[in-house]
Amino acid sequence: MFTSAYPNSENSEGGRDYPCCTFRGHIDALDADTGKLDWRYYTVPQPQQVGTWPSGAAKYEPSGVGVWSSPVIDPFTGTLYVGTGQNYSGSGGDFDTLLALDARTGGVRWKNQVTKADTWRVECTQPDPAGYCPGLADGTALDYDIGATPNIFRVGHRTLVGVGQKSGVYHVFDARTGEVVWRRQLGVAAGGGTGGIQWGSSYDGKRLYIASYNAKPGTLFAVNPANGDLLWQTPNPADGCTTGGAGQNPGRCTLAHGPAATSSPGLVWEGSNDGKLRAYDSANGRVLWTYDTVRTFTGVNGIEGSGSAISGTGGGAVIANGMVYVQSGYWPQYPSDTGRVLLAFSL
Repeated sequence: MFTSAYPNSENSEGGRDYPCCTFRGHIDALDADTGKLDWRYYTVPQPQQVGTWPSGAAKYEPSGVGVWSSPVIDPFTGTLYVGTGQNYSGSGGDFDTLLALDARTGGVRWKNQVTKADTWRVECTQPDPAGYCPGLADGTALDYDIGATPNIFRVGHRTLVGVGQKSGVYHVFDARTGEVVWRRQLGVAAGGGTGGIQWGSSYDGKRLYIASYNAKPGTLFAVNPANGDLLWQTPNPADGCTTGGAGQNPGRCTLAHGPAATSSPGLVWEGSNDGKLRAYDSANGRVLWTYDTVRTFTGVNGIEGSGSAISGTGGGAVIANGMVYVQSGYWPQYPSDTGRVLLAFSL
């Protein structure tokens, strides 16, 4: 069993008086029967104090390089693939990197760092960030994490591994060597990475399906897995924020694809900040079905809950045994006095 370390350190650092930052991202392998730690791979060296921040708080670096998402494993080679985030302070370690590790030992088989420098923390967005966000001066405060779970797929006799980045680029590597096979800019590369590829993508044996986040609008893409050629693209429908529950809450909605894309035979499933779950025709990207989740539900346990944005849950829709499961309720929050909901649909 594998787990990763991604606390919300970049967004909850305790303010400017906090001794930032000492967090180190890591991948853990645990014995599934006992929970005992088998191995741990740190993504950044041990942070060292290098002085103080303008507030007088201790300054440590390098730090960060959290791991947002679940790794994937190629069972034929025993290789674990996982992406990493940016530094919170300093510059060092395996930031913005796709790692290929030996799943048995944690040893590095290869790694490919896709950004030359990237140091960002929430202080970069606060008033008067000078001194607390060193990357602003040289343009390296990017927040271009690899937050998505990788995809493993075959093209001819070659195994490839691909992953999306918050820069908006989808990267594809030779799974054995880490050599770059192709790259495609799909999302919008903007400060903070919100216009890029936030979470995971899907492969159905024919096409890769990749969604961009808050790219004004977020867009669902289908690309050729062999070379990245664009096969179709469908923007988040323009009426998403003016219809249904989102339309009753003007100013909160954005046309953005927060969750990962999911595919089933003939269909691609994608949720949006507008609270709608949509099914797309996998051949041409046409919207076939829409369900507005911004409404009140009575759960099977008799407790009332409310849907909201389908965003930030990372995993996207889950499909199993003729059912589609999706979580509704994250940022932007639509007003409600109840908890959020897990919804189940029959295929």
